[in-house]
Amino acid sequence: MDDFQKLSIFELSIRKNLISPYEYILLPVYIFLFFVATRILVELIYKDQTIQKYVYFGLSLKVFGGLFVTLIFNFYYKGGDIGTYYNEGRIFANLIFEHPESILRIFFYSPTGNDTELKNLFLHMNYVNAPDTLIVLKITAFINLFSFNSYLVTTFFFSFISFWCIWRLVTLLFELYPDHKQTIVIAFFAAPSLIVWGSGILKDTICFSCLCISHYYLFRIFIQNKFKLSYVFYILFTGYIILTIKIYILLAYAPCFSFMVTQQYKTYIQNRILRAMIAPFIIVLSLVVSYVLVTQLGAQKERYSSGKLLETAKVQRNYVHSVSLQTEGSTYDLGDMDDGLMAYILKIPAAINVSLFRPYLWESRNPIMLLSAIESSILIFITFRLFQKRKLKNTIDVLAKDVNLQFFLLFGLIFSFFVGVTTYNFGSLVRYKIQGYPFYIAAILLLYTLQENTTASKLKIKKIFSKSNPSLENRI
Repeated sequence: MDDFQKLSIFELSIRKNLISPYEYILLPVYIFLFFVATRILVELIYKDQTIQKYVYFGLSLKVFGGLFVTLIFNFYYKGGDIGTYYNEGRIFANLIFEHPESILRIFFYSPTGNDTELKNLFLHMNYVNAPDTLIVLKITAFINLFSFNSYLVTTFFFSFISFWCIWRLVTLLFELYPDHKQTIVIAFFAAPSLIVWGSGILKDTICFSCLCISHYYLFRIFIQNKFKLSYVFYILFTGYIILTIKIYILLAYAPCFSFMVTQQYKTYIQNRILRAMIAPFIIVLSLVVSYVLVTQLGAQKERYSSGKLLETAKVQRNYVHSVSLQTEGSTYDLGDMDDGLMAYILKIPAAINVSLFRPYLWESRNPIMLLSAIESSILIFITFRLFQKRKLKNTIDVLAKDVNLQFFLLFGLIFSFFVGVTTYNFGSLVRYKIQGYPFYIAAILLLYTLQENTTASKLKIKKIFSKSNPSLENRI
């Protein structure tokens, strides 16, 4: 095989405009063809026109969000992370086109490997020497093989594939809550943060898509007791991607899902007294399993091990905070924190609050931050409305009977704490939080609408009985 040629400075640099003129013609062609194919498949699979509309609605939002954030990064930020991922992914794709016989060598390249030739070739690339960014480059390169190296078409592919990954989980939730499809679609597709930051060529898009696939198949196996070998493959594949890119997602997810599984098996015990007696053992078992899972996951990367987790959080927090101050970014501060575990526990309410409900409107410093503040304000209103209109006892009763809602709420809150206590920058926070954000929204909306339907049903029954027998009206 001929030696690889050195990459030119032109290829290694981020051009002011990565979008070539031909892409403005190519993109509409791809969108038209894929939407036509989607319509044909959707009409074959789903006879319910409401579900068909949800597919078109969610897919349109994803495509719009991906193209919107790409254009913003291209023309306003002159490339940014998205531009770098695309540009260096394009280099990988070009190498494959030029040396198709070396496709496996290129795709399985590792900065810790012994391939000196490729190491020298990639020496000046920004993202190729870290595993979490390298895997994004490889995914981008693979997609580039089918997009004619088009920046916009590659973005469209990211949005399109991400939609179907999320839709996989959404269809499962349709089975669990058949009367609340609209609520589910709003939670997982209509949140502005997810539309924008979960649709472009970004780590966040890949991780959230993989998280939805992983949860779907884990739910099938451990909650619904449906096992297939292919399910295990999907779990391992998507789990590996998340583990490589953002292991802390799994550190938050693992204990929540283990709690969900133990709660589910507790419901199989029919005797209430026995179930109450065994509850403490279930909780202890859940904590033990969670500890083992988190410890094993943390061992995969030294800085996320149990002994260095707090130190890593401190380093991450201080770095982001200092960069934000230097660049006059939109920073926030949760107050003084030492290195002890208790300091982090005391910051749980503030960290969750900043992730879900901030920035406040008066903290907005630019148009992008204002949009985020409006979104946060809407979520504050929805959360407040839940506790204002629904009695706390009724809400707890609904939550206690639904292990899925318990998982959604627990994961949404724990992940919000993780990112809130380590980010210290609103601009970064709005991206990082999207892994747990839709789950929290889904939990709050379902807790509200489930009680609304229950109340409406009771009123309807009450009216029917009162008409036939007024004496029964007060018994219902």
